Amino acid sequence: MSRILAVDDKQDNLISLVALLKFLMPDCVVITALSGPEGIEKALAEQPDAILLDIQMPGMDGFEACRRLKA
Repeated sequence: MSRILAVDDKQDNLISLVALLKFLMPDCVVITALSGPEGIEKALAEQPDAILLDIQMPGMDGFEACRRLKA
């Protein structure tokens, strides 16, 4: 079973993305986060197979979140 983390500061985007992923991959587990720091926290705790990361977010953008995840 695939585990996918979706990080986006817009709740509506996450709702749409979760619906699409569940339609295309019914057995996947989708974890969501509304900010870069929350996404990093959930990535460390949940160990997802893939991360879908929004680039433009307030506070910590997607590039910085990616750098921290890689470190």
